[in-house]
Parts: sequence; C-alpha cells; structure tokens
Amino acid sequence: DYSINWETSYALRHNVYTMRPPIEDWIVWRELRFDVEIKKWGWFIDFWMEGGLCRDIFTNDLTTPEHFERLTQPVMYAEAELIAE
Repeated sequence: DYSINWETSYALRHNVYTMRPPIEDWIVWRELRFDVEIKKWGWFIDFWMEGGLCRDIFTNDLTTPEHFERLTQPVMYAEAELIAE
C-alpha cells in the first residue's frame, strides 16, 4: 500500500526503509515502468528547455495551461482523464 497524500505518508513514516520487496518483484516493477519513466523525464526536460512550453505528455501536442496542470498532478486523475479532448 502506497500513500497518495502527505497525511498518509506522515502517518506511515515509521515504515520507511524497514522492508524490501523480493528482488523478483522489483525487476517486474522496473520492466513495467521503465519506458513511462524515461518518457516523463524527457517531457520534464523538454518543458524547461522550451521555456515552459505546455505539451501533452501522451501526444506531445501543444496544450492549454489547464490541461497541463492536470498532467502535472497524475495522482488526482486517471490516464484516460488526462488525454486532451
């Protein structure tokens, strides 16, 4: 169970760095997340290199500041809700 807000994280801080998952679980997690994490880092770098230009992470199209704000808070929205209309 992972927290998605500060209050839950703070309440569970005594659990931090107390247990490790089996290495096999980590390898599966790494393989599933690698491409997404690389894409997010590239998107982040592009944002700063382009002077704060708002682009959609999924399509790389220009987007509105409102849509961009939703993209930067993915924990609040499902991926389907983040796709620009």
